[in-house]
Amino acid sequence: MPQLNLAWWLFNFLISWITLLIVFTALLSTPPIEKPTNVNAQTTSHPLNVWTWN
Repeated sequence: MPQLNLAWWLFNFLISWITLLIVFTALLSTPPIEKPTNVNAQTTSHPLNVWTWN
């Protein structure tokens, strides 16, 4: 039955392209994640130095 084989191939082809299209549009529509600022580096007044502890 070559018609069934062709129909199954077309079905898988269309489903895969529709899925890729949905995934890429979802990824492009989401805003980029902003990197959080390092709060510890801004609030500490002196850096810790391991060589001056003893």
